[in-house]
Amino acid sequence: MPHLDSHTAGTINWADLVSTDLDAATAFYTGLFGWEPEDMPMPGGGGVYRFFRLGGRDAAAAGTMPPEMAAQGIPSHWNVWVAGDADQTVERATAAGGQVLMAPATLGPSGRLAMIADPGGAAVGVWQADQHVGAGVVDEPGAMTWFEVNTRAFEDNQRFYHQVFGWTAEPLEAPGVNDALWKLDGRTVGGMLEMNEQWEGIPRPGWSTSPPATPMRRPSGRPSSAARSAPRRSTPASAASPSWSTPQAATSRWSSRPRPPPGSGQGDRTGPGGGRNSGAGTAERPPVAGSTSCWACG
Repeated sequence: MPHLDSHTAGTINWADLVSTDLDAATAFYTGLFGWEPEDMPMPGGGGVYRFFRLGGRDAAAAGTMPPEMAAQGIPSHWNVWVAGDADQTVERATAAGGQVLMAPATLGPSGRLAMIADPGGAAVGVWQADQHVGAGVVDEPGAMTWFEVNTRAFEDNQRFYHQVFGWTAEPLEAPGVNDALWKLDGRTVGGMLEMNEQWEGIPRPGWSTSPPATPMRRPSGRPSSAARSAPRRSTPASAASPSWSTPQAATSRWSSRPRPPPGSGQGDRTGPGGGRNSGAGTAERPPVAGSTSCWACG
């Protein structure tokens, strides 16, 4: 069912790019996947939150990296978001030993969000949808199809993600490495791969997204062992666990990063939604205050 108007709690419902060169990234992805860009201007001249649409539905989005992040040498990266109640998820993550990177916050009529980190340091967002449901198209050519956490805390993460999202790790046969599928009520929602010695030089764990409609995908909908047994090194080693590469070395992953202090003024931004819905049509909704990235939320 590639067209969606809602997402089940505990499934990944959105991905957005934080880019050091938004126009170059846009040219790359629109040329590669046939996405159509649509900008939502931010109040106060704070740039745009750029939606990528496929067949009239939201497939992903992107925004410009804030200057304070670029100054730290942080590469472009993809944010991954899981559907659920932001407040309850943060409570469960705290109880399970995770870190709260951003406390729950409401983004106008779009929804509510939070950001947490697992025991291995990989960060993932939580998106509680209101008018913006997340991706309106999935699991078809040009749409998001696969998400996976790369980690050095394989055992701890099995417990953590089960407590937080209700996921169960189903082991896969992968010689020399721990590999698993995440299951939710019998449904595959993603995967987890242990960062072994093959990942030398890639210091940070993180979530990754595989290219849409990859030819190495099995009929069951998950990548083959050959596609998932080792990191893809298309970008410098300092860019952890790369899966995609754009002209400015964009990488599909989450990594634990320095955060601006709460109340510093660096935490106001749009995040998923950008003040609109994600299905067919372009009904105008008021944009919410902030800049273009949720990655630096404090």
